[in-house]
Amino acid sequence: MKLNDTPDVTGTQAAHIEAAVPPKHWYALAVMTLIYACHFLDRMMVSIIIEPVRKEFALNDSQIGLLTGLAYGASFAAAGIPIGLMIDRVNRVRLLAMLVAIWSAMTTLSGMAQSYVQLLLARMGVGASEAGGSPTSLSLISDMFPASRRSTAVGCFFLSNAVGAIMSILIGGYVAAHHGWRAAMLIAGAPGLLLAVVLFVTVREPRRGAMEPGAGSATARPAAGIGQMLRHIGTNATMYHILAGVTLTTAGVATIGAWLPSFVMRFHGFTIKDAGFAVALASGFCGALGSAVGGYLTDKAADGRPRRRMDVSAGVCLAATATAAAGMLAGTGSLAVGLLSLTQMLAFIVFPAAFGAMLGITAPNMRGATSASLQVCTNLAGYGLGPFMVGVFSDWYGGDQSLRYAMITVMSICFPWAALHFILGARTASDN
Repeated sequence: MKLNDTPDVTGTQAAHIEAAVPPKHWYALAVMTLIYACHFLDRMMVSIIIEPVRKEFALNDSQIGLLTGLAYGASFAAAGIPIGLMIDRVNRVRLLAMLVAIWSAMTTLSGMAQSYVQLLLARMGVGASEAGGSPTSLSLISDMFPASRRSTAVGCFFLSNAVGAIMSILIGGYVAAHHGWRAAMLIAGAPGLLLAVVLFVTVREPRRGAMEPGAGSATARPAAGIGQMLRHIGTNATMYHILAGVTLTTAGVATIGAWLPSFVMRFHGFTIKDAGFAVALASGFCGALGSAVGGYLTDKAADGRPRRRMDVSAGVCLAATATAAAGMLAGTGSLAVGLLSLTQMLAFIVFPAAFGAMLGITAPNMRGATSASLQVCTNLAGYGLGPFMVGVFSDWYGGDQSLRYAMITVMSICFPWAALHFILGARTASDN
């Protein structure tokens, strides 16, 4: 039996909404969190298994960077805007169920690849279908949680990284170590197929703008076109700086997520099982901890004001710059993993803070398209170019330390640059 619709909200109901969120919305958030855990698993699996894949297909670091980053990011970007426009027009629950079913099936197909090109095409299919996962969920969250609770909700949503990390340890570490990388990819696609059914059967579409004061007028507005959405991004200085800051933060985060397994296996003698645990700890558990705690604390500190969310984002990016450099230069594997895990925890605070600010300054009728635009940039320039540029720099530097220096280069550029955009965004946020 499906959950009930979200009722319209009038101005007199706003105070009650701020005080309580219906249990059905927390349930829906839990389902979306599990779905995004599959997103995390499917994205990270290729990084965990990349060393046996590299050996089987005789790949260089640029080819690895293309497989783990740019190919995924480019296909994500190509599909992102069309799917984003769909989000503002169609039933989002059904759309999300369809998307998770597709990307899970493509992950399974990745395990059947007989060549580098076939694996690359399968990963591009995963990227294209995952383009709608986060924007659809964020749009639903904005209509299930009031503005004062959205960073908390988004932080809980990103707990998916911890769940995905557990799954990646079991599948990417244990299964790959004992049964090979193909078996790991085949198994990784199964949970998403099940969750697609659960979502479709048990969660109902909420009304658009239902959590806004005066929701009747909000829900009457038609979905925004691409021109209106682009004007919103292009003419709103805060929105532009959020876009740039999140994209650059993502590039730093993706550098660790994509290359940490190779880094610890090459420089610290980790096995594939140990490397899977390392990336799960850093990008999964610590990333989720940063999102959850950061989302809650940001809601408390910001008190609904985008400016304070930007201040938090700038501070944690500067701190992440120092811990990232220290981790890459650490003399032992355990210290390196610990410092890079701390880096991920700090950096992941940015996402609930920045996405909470974005949802607060975007009208309900364009949140899907705007979220998708943000995801396109973060995946093309962040998850795409970030890991790819590490591979390019590594091949260019040459020598046995090339990967270390390449990772330091990318993160030392991305995190401080992101902090600059958040500082500039904080200056304009008070006017929104």
